Amino acid sequence: MRLKIAAKIGLGFGIITIAVIINAWITSIALESSRDINEKITSVYTPSQAYISDLHTIISDSRMLIKSWVFIDKISDTPDKVTLKELHSTNYKTVMDTLKQLSAFWDSTRFQSVLLKIDSVIVDSLFPKHQYIMEQLNSFEQYDDPFVVFEVTPMVEEGGEVMMLTNRILSMIESLQMKQEAVVEAGQQQMISTFNRFQQWILIMGLILVIGAIVIGIITINSLAVPINHTKNVLLSMGKGVLPKEKLKEGSDEVGQMSKALNMLVQGLRNIFNFSLEIGKGNFDTHFTPLSDEDVLGHSLLDMRNELKKAAEEENRRKQEDEQRNWAAQGVAKFSDILRKNTDELEELSYNIISNLVKYTNSNQGGIYIVNDNDKDNLFIEMKASYAYDRRKFITKRIEIGEGLVGRCYQEKEKIYLTEIPHDYMKITSGLGEDNPRALLIVPLIYNDVIYGLVEIASFNEYADYLIEFIERIGESIAATISSSKAQIQTAILLEQSQQQAEEMSSQEEEMRQNMEELRATQEQSARREEELQREVGELRKRIKEITQS
Repeated sequence: MRLKIAAKIGLGFGIITIAVIINAWITSIALESSRDINEKITSVYTPSQAYISDLHTIISDSRMLIKSWVFIDKISDTPDKVTLKELHSTNYKTVMDTLKQLSAFWDSTRFQSVLLKIDSVIVDSLFPKHQYIMEQLNSFEQYDDPFVVFEVTPMVEEGGEVMMLTNRILSMIESLQMKQEAVVEAGQQQMISTFNRFQQWILIMGLILVIGAIVIGIITINSLAVPINHTKNVLLSMGKGVLPKEKLKEGSDEVGQMSKALNMLVQGLRNIFNFSLEIGKGNFDTHFTPLSDEDVLGHSLLDMRNELKKAAEEENRRKQEDEQRNWAAQGVAKFSDILRKNTDELEELSYNIISNLVKYTNSNQGGIYIVNDNDKDNLFIEMKASYAYDRRKFITKRIEIGEGLVGRCYQEKEKIYLTEIPHDYMKITSGLGEDNPRALLIVPLIYNDVIYGLVEIASFNEYADYLIEFIERIGESIAATISSSKAQIQTAILLEQSQQQAEEMSSQEEEMRQNMEELRATQEQSARREEELQREVGELRKRIKEITQS
């Protein structure tokens, strides 16, 4: 509760007034309680004791009168017999009914149940037995009847059933009587104790009222003079630019509200001081909360922080873009040099490309695939080189068109970038074991709309957009180099084949020349042989002619 100073003073006097009223109320309660206890003792428990005593007398008299009925009074309607009949018909009922009415005001229900049990035993057991005896011996002649005498006498003699039942009932009545006496005594003790406590309460309450008045006076003075003086000192210090190290004690009155406002102002100034220091250090994410929606200085500082943060972010973004551009430019120059130096051997060129690409992009593993178009009717993709963890991998891998991610990339002529890689697609193996990569990038190497190969790299870290653009950018240069390399290789193969064909043709010409010379020699020999044959034929003809002439 926020109380004004006047309310505090009024509250002090109000507390004293309430204490006096409470004291009077407690006194009234104590007197009322004592009166109730005394009234209950005089109107309930003392009469109950008297009637319980009367009940005990009635049952005790009934024991004596029934014995007199059996053993002494053999004449009908003697005073004792009349008394016993009155006891059954009137006296007992009057006493028991009165006790039942009084028991409704007893504090213990257990006592009530004991009384009801006594009444039940008397009415249901003891008096019926009396009635039986009285009916059996209701005339003088029956005392001379042995059958009646011997049937009745054992029931009422000392130690018999009626006497035992009567003694048990008397014991129950005596127990109830003792308990009622204990209740009366407890009530009297309670009343005495109440008066003693009341006397002590009066003394204590008087002392409390005196002490309370003194304490309220001291608190009222301290709640005004001390806080006002402390607040004055703090304001004087703040006027000199010194912030207090300790918070002012905040209260609920006007001085307390002033202290609370001053604490908020001091805390706000401290926050502004700390916030300014952090902004000066470049910590633009430092949290700062203005004192209120109308805090002009606080909101101005936030606007300044936001502008500085935006400028710093722009500067960082510009630096990052410059770094990325420089990185890409250096990478293009690096790979241009690699491509320029390695064009003769396709396997060595492929290894140099993929090993440097894995290192330059901080990847963990990579491979380069070349399209094998030696047989135009049976194109396929083959891995030319692979590299992982500073080690050259010698893997022979043939991939058909459209097979797997590499084959699909060849068909679609578009890069494939995955951050969720199939579990059984690839494992990156290192000295610590093997695991699935986090990112997989496959880029087709296209030159003049022709795919000459593909580059596949994998890493435990995802690839940034500028890195993917860099790989696509140098992909065309790699494709052009592969195209040139393949052309050179093909030219070398054709040149070698031409040289082989020229050598074969030269060898064939020499062989033909030798054959021609042999043929000319054979022709000359044949001509000479023919001339010789012609001479021989001429000589034969001459001989024949000579022979015929002779």
